[in-house]
Parts: sequence; structure tokens; C-alpha cells
Amino acid sequence: MKKILVLEDNCTALSHLVSLINEIEIPNTLFQCDNIKDAYLYTMERDIDLFIVDVILEPHNPGDSSGLKFVERLRSIDKYMFTPVIVVTSLEDAKLYTYEKLHCYSFVEKPFDSQRLKELIRQCLKYFNCNDTPQNLYFRKDGIILSVNREDIVYANCQKHILNIYTRQGDQLNIPYVTLKKFLEEADNTSIIQCSRNTAVNKNFIHNVDIPNQIIQLKDNMGRIEMGIMYKNLSKNYFNKYVYDNFSVYGRIVDYCLYSQDIWAKNQI
Repeated sequence: MKKILVLEDNCTALSHLVSLINEIEIPNTLFQCDNIKDAYLYTMERDIDLFIVDVILEPHNPGDSSGLKFVERLRSIDKYMFTPVIVVTSLEDAKLYTYEKLHCYSFVEKPFDSQRLKELIRQCLKYFNCNDTPQNLYFRKDGIILSVNREDIVYANCQKHILNIYTRQGDQLNIPYVTLKKFLEEADNTSIIQCSRNTAVNKNFIHNVDIPNQIIQLKDNMGRIEMGIMYKNLSKNYFNKYVYDNFSVYGRIVDYCLYSQDIWAKNQI
């Protein structure tokens, strides 16, 4: 799901922008900020696909252009070097700077044309995909930003209000006050699925699935994790094709429940 961050200090303008974005048919998660501090936090903790930024964020300061400074700092972050930015402002003289120096996707003057802005947002969400490279998840702990690559996550569980993330390098991250639901939303990865009330696993690290005994065996002696009773039937749907495509049925019994009798017979060796 695409993630959009709107940075606008004016409540009326912000509400109007949010209304326009909600009319767009492309699924998205929207983050609303009226100050740079909150915008920076979202920027580092999430992977934003589109920024919509007002130039004047502190109108009480003469000559303010803090929105441009935000974008300028944004471009110094590797993962946001080419992320589309739409600048919304009433300053005509900021146009050339946004294009030549900050490489913004478009410049929209206030009062803006709603239909044009909606089309620009559609274009950015539909045609730009700057985050195809391996992405990191970011978490705050004790005032420090911790990061972990999505592809390195083997599994995660949540116990006593602490999210424990286990990686293929053998590392363990302990993040307080992050629920498994929030973790799955942030991961936004079809390979990471929930297999019990408090646990999610990366299908790429699964060696074997024993659904009758509710056990998932991980690759490379990484251990095993339990499958919750309530997730047993749901797990079948997720694991069915995965197991069928990735495991040779060679003297090994792989959950009779996954296959019909005809399919099982065809795979006997």
C-alpha cells in the first residue's frame, strides 16, 4: 500500500488535501503533519512513497521557506533521493528552485486546481516505485532509531508489550510498545504472515510445515515456531502453494490436509 505524507500547517488547506487524496482510487496510507518535527519522525520510521509539502510552514516568520528546507534535507537521505515531491505554495519565485535544485515532481500554486492536483497524485502513486530495492523498517527505542531490513526478518513475536524481531544474521531486536498488528502494517510485505496470535513468520525462511502438529520448521537450523489453533486453517491457504512449489514429496509426509487425494497420488515417487 502506498504511503503519502502531507506537510501543511494550515488546517483548512490540510483538510482539503486529505479530502482530495481520499477521493483517489489507489489504496494508500496517509500521514498528516502540520510541523516539520512530526514529518521527520514519519520520514525516518516509514518508507514514504509521495510527499506533498507546503513551502511556508511558519507564516509568522517573515520570509519563511521551511518547507523547502525540509525537502532539501529529504534529498540528502539515500532512500528519498528520487521519491516524488509535490510542492504546494503561493510563492511563485519558489518554482524554479524546486525543479532545478530539489528535483520535485511538480509545483502547484495556491489556490490550487483540485482536479490537477488529484491527477498529479495519481501519477506519482501509479508510476513511481522508488522503494523496489530492499527496504528497512525503522523503530524508536530509548531515543535511538533502530533499523532492520525486511528481507532479513525471519520471524517476529510480541510478548509482554515487547516486539521481538529475529533476523537471519542471528540478531534480535526488542522494541517496546509495538504490537504485532502495527509491525505487520509497517512491514507491508506479503512474505511475512501471521501464524499465531503473537507471531508472524517470513515464508522465505520456512523449511517445513507440520500443520497437524501446528509446527513450522525454519531453514538452516534457525529453530521452529508454533502455529496457533485459530490460524491453522488460515495458514493452510498461505502455505499450500508454497509447500507444493518448494518441497519435493520424496519419502516425506507433508500434511495430507493440504492436498486432495488425487493431487497427492500424482506426487508419489
